Amino acid sequence: MKSDDKFKYIIEGPVLSSIFKLSLPIMVSQFMQTLYNLADTLWVGRIGANAVAAISISFPIMFLMVSIGIGLTIAGTSLIAQYKGAANHKKVEQVLGQLVSFIGSGSILIAFFGVLFSEQLLIWMGAEQVILDDATAYLRIIFAGMPFMFGFFIFSSVLRGIGDTLTPSIMMFFSVVLNIILDPILIFGISIFPEMGLEGAAVATIFSRALVTIYAFIILIKGRKGLKLSFRDMVPDFEIIILIVKIGIPSSVEQSMVSVGQLLMTSLVASFGTMTLAAYGIVNRIISLPRILAFGLSAAATTMVGQNIGAAKKERAEKVARVSLLTIFITLSLIGIIIFIFPEQIIGVFNKQVDVLNFGSDYLRIVTMTFGFIGVMTVANGVFKGAGRTMQTMIISIVSFLLVRIPLAYLLSQYFRWKQLGLWWSVAISNISGALLALLLLKVIDWSKKVIDDQNDTNLMIDDEN
Repeated sequence: MKSDDKFKYIIEGPVLSSIFKLSLPIMVSQFMQTLYNLADTLWVGRIGANAVAAISISFPIMFLMVSIGIGLTIAGTSLIAQYKGAANHKKVEQVLGQLVSFIGSGSILIAFFGVLFSEQLLIWMGAEQVILDDATAYLRIIFAGMPFMFGFFIFSSVLRGIGDTLTPSIMMFFSVVLNIILDPILIFGISIFPEMGLEGAAVATIFSRALVTIYAFIILIKGRKGLKLSFRDMVPDFEIIILIVKIGIPSSVEQSMVSVGQLLMTSLVASFGTMTLAAYGIVNRIISLPRILAFGLSAAATTMVGQNIGAAKKERAEKVARVSLLTIFITLSLIGIIIFIFPEQIIGVFNKQVDVLNFGSDYLRIVTMTFGFIGVMTVANGVFKGAGRTMQTMIISIVSFLLVRIPLAYLLSQYFRWKQLGLWWSVAISNISGALLALLLLKVIDWSKKVIDDQNDTNLMIDDEN
């Protein structure tokens, strides 16, 4: 690969403009994905509140199953970014090969067990009988297509690691457009297609992901984007795998904590009935809109921090963190103020049933007040991931979700009898606590040191402090 003039701005250009240049394609693709999620909720909402509840109760299980894969691909982004910054292209392609063979094998196992135990997982979640069959059918199809999802995770993570955020974003754009087109066709049975209901939504999702994943691997095999996937690099290299695991497992645990938190929270919400569960699912989809800004800046920070640390530009990496955090806090706080004013109108777009409207409006008002803190926690996690300090992201998630949100949700909703309001306030308080903890860890930990040994091409190691 020719060097790195194309992405030189990552380690040399103005920080704020570089952040936006990297994050904008990610934001656009995430915005399209969020539009799909909202469109999906809108179409499914026309089937009824039970259908919305079926998807809402399925999502935490699905996310929990992919947490390991997401965490390990994040490790790949961190390692590839730091080796890219250190101009060690050989190691970049070795990490790519190990990600494909190691995570690809894991995704097949997750798909197998997910399909096998979908119904049992939903029963454990507390799914009511009225939604169990639809939720099970939906979840099984999603699990069956999990290897395609994992494959695209790998592709996106490695390209972002080298600084190419545009290519995976363009491919995600086409996947989402196809998904949006297929959704009503397969859900309601238009023209020659049969009416599939929720199963149609799942098939549309998997089919659109499968197409872009196949094309993504054609790109990697042919080396069109400066990265070439070879079978030689896919032969298990336990030295690299161990490093991926050392960085990836804490990140996977972090993702799992988010998943477990969502799963337990969804179980608590489900105990208040289908209308509360539907409101919870709708608001969480709405919240995903401002979250895309935080995710975009977080992903940009991961790439920039990783490459600058790899290039031994410690001060620039720390400046990236400061600028990213301040930018996202101000931006999301302003968005939260706007949404706070019109909660009923926004919820009413998706469902106008009185209980769903009332519960959803209360939840949306409360959580909008913490949008800035959601952004800070998300971007801080991106900084830590770029630095390879995934232990910190794990700690933040454990504290925020398991030690604050879930116990507080139970106490406020059950013990203090705040009911739904107790659930909503627990989410807000956990967002604030997670952001404050992230800022504290950034302050007290020397996170901007390398986790790679770029001086020795055959020896990979991770800093003991991670």
